[in-house]
Amino acid sequence: MNKNTKERFGQKIRILRTQKNFSREYLAEKTNLSTYYIGQIERGEHNITFNVLIDLANAFDIEIKELFEFSF
Repeated sequence: MNKNTKERFGQKIRILRTQKNFSREYLAEKTNLSTYYIGQIERGEHNITFNVLIDLANAFDIEIKELFEFSF
């Protein structure tokens, strides 16, 4: 069964975070989000806004489109 887009997006955020050796706390600080909210995103439980996309891309120092490149 294919995972839905929110779950795949959440996996991508978790992968990027671990590749950068960011804790949830550190990513939360960089994005002005709570660690709870970061966890919800990583689990595919939350619909995020465009502003959050921008904040995440900036935190990872990547373009927004790279957040949606799923190769897993």
